[in-house]
Amino acid sequence: MDNPFKFFDYKFDHQKVKLVALRSIPKISLAGEEIGPVEENEYFEVKNWIADELVKNGYAKIVAEGERLSLIDVQKAQVVEAIQSPRHLSILPENFYPKLRKLLKELEEKSQKDPTKKLEFQKIVQLAMDIVTSRLNKILILASAREKDENLLKNLTLEERALYEKLYQTVNEWRNLILKY
Repeated sequence: MDNPFKFFDYKFDHQKVKLVALRSIPKISLAGEEIGPVEENEYFEVKNWIADELVKNGYAKIVAEGERLSLIDVQKAQVVEAIQSPRHLSILPENFYPKLRKLLKELEEKSQKDPTKKLEFQKIVQLAMDIVTSRLNKILILASAREKDENLLKNLTLEERALYEKLYQTVNEWRNLILKY
């Protein structure tokens, strides 16, 4: 089965993010994208996938808060989701799932080199599973309703909305077939 999230990850990777140069960056071309020249301490914007490489190699750091997730962000999301009623979803940060996948990938890589990161990685995996399980249960409840309630659906992420639409259609087709006389 193809990964249905590739589109969402691609979209996220091609959004621009604001950085500050930690050292001078000469003019370079990456996969047809021109960067630089950028002087040390200068602010600039590049696509997320380029920012990842610049940050990883010590050339820049991300300036804007909320561009990446942390353990605290995931903990907050889990707590807020847990206190919602069974039919209500909390509002997740923009691009939550692509950011979460990126965080998990980075922590898994770091935990291979630094055993102290293993505990943080495991904690985030558990929190993420709690969030996904809780939201999935709510999506199943919403998808089994006869009528769509856009007010209840407004907090779905793009990935969740795609799942909801498939489930809603499948459940309604099944219901119609069962009740056909």
